[in-house]
Amino acid sequence: MMTDSRIQNRAFDEMRKSALQRLAGKDPGMIAENTGITYDREKNVFSLKSLGKEIEVHYPGYEITPELNEWHHLLLLHYLDMADGAELEGELMTFGDLPGGMARGGGFDRQSERILGQRLGNGDPAQVRKACEMLGGEIKPSNADLCAVFSIFPYYPVTFKLWFADEDIPGSGRLFLDKSAAHFLSVEDAVTAGTLLMESLTKE
Repeated sequence: MMTDSRIQNRAFDEMRKSALQRLAGKDPGMIAENTGITYDREKNVFSLKSLGKEIEVHYPGYEITPELNEWHHLLLLHYLDMADGAELEGELMTFGDLPGGMARGGGFDRQSERILGQRLGNGDPAQVRKACEMLGGEIKPSNADLCAVFSIFPYYPVTFKLWFADEDIPGSGRLFLDKSAAHFLSVEDAVTAGTLLMESLTKE
């Protein structure tokens, strides 16, 4: 009987294969324009920063260095494939507000609010801020006690807002997307991106 890890590896391999098939033959200049990722034509390399990591994607095989978490790897391939260059709208929305995202996105909104509130809302503000900055988060003024904007990919920011617990009110944390998000990743990918960020923040 196949183990869960082997099933997950097979699922990842199949999704990676499908993504690479969709990317095959695509013009790298158009990909760069649609994604905001820098492309060096002499080296045939895309370069970007994601969650604090300097990443290179080698064209035309789309090999990625350094080695990433497999879901981070897959997200990047999907972003390269799906991004259409839409402008950021500068307005925030929840994951549940994504087109078709009421069930999957709404479930993630509730889960992430609970975990972030419990794990980080009771934490030391200086340490939480440091964890955000280590992941490339840009601290922004906000109505929250702490607000950081993370560049998952160049045109795919995720905003984290945190209210720290006090004597009367428990901690609360929320993640938000730009209203243009559906132009760059599917609902399923958006939840994966949010999960990667949440796990990285609570790990840090």
